[in-house]
Amino acid sequence: MRASKDPIRRARRLRPLCWLVGALVVLAWSAAPASATVIEHNAFTQPYDYVFWDCGYAMSVAGAESHVVQVRADKKLDGNVFVTDNYEFTFHNAGQSFTMRDSSGALILRDRGNFSFTYTIDFENGSFNFIGVRISGPHPSVVSDTCKTVAPFVGTDSARHLTERPIGSTAFSMGYDEYLPPSYTTSGTASPLLIFLNGYEENGDGTPDGIHNLVGAGIPRFIDIGGWPTDRPLVVLALQHVDTGFDWSPCDNVPWGGSCGMQIQHDQNHASPAPCTTPDEVHDFITYALGHYNVEAHRVYVTGLSCGAFGAWEYVAKYGDAQVAAAVPIAGEGRPAWATAGCGLGSVPLWAFHGALDEVVNPQGSIVPITNLAACPGVPADEAKLTIYPERDHNSWDPAYDGEFGDDIYSWMLGFSKP
Repeated sequence: MRASKDPIRRARRLRPLCWLVGALVVLAWSAAPASATVIEHNAFTQPYDYVFWDCGYAMSVAGAESHVVQVRADKKLDGNVFVTDNYEFTFHNAGQSFTMRDSSGALILRDRGNFSFTYTIDFENGSFNFIGVRISGPHPSVVSDTCKTVAPFVGTDSARHLTERPIGSTAFSMGYDEYLPPSYTTSGTASPLLIFLNGYEENGDGTPDGIHNLVGAGIPRFIDIGGWPTDRPLVVLALQHVDTGFDWSPCDNVPWGGSCGMQIQHDQNHASPAPCTTPDEVHDFITYALGHYNVEAHRVYVTGLSCGAFGAWEYVAKYGDAQVAAAVPIAGEGRPAWATAGCGLGSVPLWAFHGALDEVVNPQGSIVPITNLAACPGVPADEAKLTIYPERDHNSWDPAYDGEFGDDIYSWMLGFSKP
């Protein structure tokens, strides 16, 4: 349930595979004498130009890739014809494969050496199966986040304002990440507060080692990689849920296993061990934050992804507008909350997001509660919003949080305040 942290994709790697499949088909049905080493040889250059959003903001990426595809006969065949359904091959990416320069031409990052990717091809259904990768040579982009590399040039210094608060370092019983914008002061004008609830893969034990999981996805990731606008006035506190060993086995082989686990947690009244953030954890954390930070009590907002979105739904179902002015659950299961609170969910403005292709949490987990809520008496259309991304899977949080498709959840949230 975590967002990708891969560097700007060298992948377009699979582009030459269509050439390779065709070449292998020729090889599979042709006689090859021992002296005829090369069966197929194709060389081509393909330009690319696209907008890259993985760093939290739009970044134009352009360049060209050169490929040489060769298929060699096995000399041991010596003219024999063979037929195979499943063929293993290696895609070898050689030379200086990745270079980054700033606008003046100065070198920022360079990858050298080789990548060797091993796959199998099933000719019967055309599927590719990744087996492994072998890396040689200095490849800094493999062990570092490219977004962090480019942040000083095209991003922000938001990471400088991010502090990890593991268990034992504060008066609160759980660990969390703290982002204080440059505009924040400990006295004087208070700042609005955004509570972020993590996904299942970002769970941890709250220790200095475990707390680092929080920057794996969502808002903490964008802050950590310099993709968060520092002029945004929100104090962001990202709470880390501690999973003490939830039993997922009842959800084995069940469609939308994430929805299954969330329903079980709801049915067990969030008893420990719970895989996702609980309503009481959110309530207690907001209470703590209001007492320890210079934030506005009437402008508190909550958002979460996947497990965290479920936690947000459940929190609103239990506590309503007692503490928060608006909520944005993303890829979470909200049907149990609707079953519990019904139109009572309308006490808090809600904007739910989901990917139509989500196979982890059923998209109906957002569609059903928001559709029902929109039909409740007295609920304005702008306070029961639903956005379904037709081509997104479980990770619908990246475009929701970075605004790739034009959705500005931050201005929307800041437009609401409690009396």
